[in-house]
Amino acid sequence: MQKLIFTIVTITTLFLMACNSNQSQTKKESLVKVNTDTIDTKNRLELYAFHGTRECATCKNMKANTKATLDKYFVNELKSGKIVYLIIDVDDKKNEKLAEKFQAAGTALMINKIVNGKDSIADWSQFAFDKADDVTKFIPELKTKIEGVLK
Repeated sequence: MQKLIFTIVTITTLFLMACNSNQSQTKKESLVKVNTDTIDTKNRLELYAFHGTRECATCKNMKANTKATLDKYFVNELKSGKIVYLIIDVDDKKNEKLAEKFQAAGTALMINKIVNGKDSIADWSQFAFDKADDVTKFIPELKTKIEGVLK
């Protein structure tokens, strides 16, 4: 009888924890949703982290450090749509045209500053590869680079 009660309590506890976990995730996601009605698609900064299906540690660090930089220093710009961060798998057929536009065949960090609907693409891949494994260098340098483009 005690085993049965213990099992029921354990299952109930795990179920409640799982439900609570899903609720907190939903709340977090809803806090960073962008109001698409106010997005100016003709004037914004797009950051693209391109990668292949198989990723090395440097590639993963590049994406994580880019996201950390944006989350720490550019939250308002992300929420307003002034900055957009996209992670693109170049091996996925549906991303073929986008990868061609940026000439990304593998891992790359690219930016596209759109002004009055016109693209201005820059390749920041060398910076990303050089600094991705050192968060203390990557984040402040990426912050400075983004601030320079936003001016």
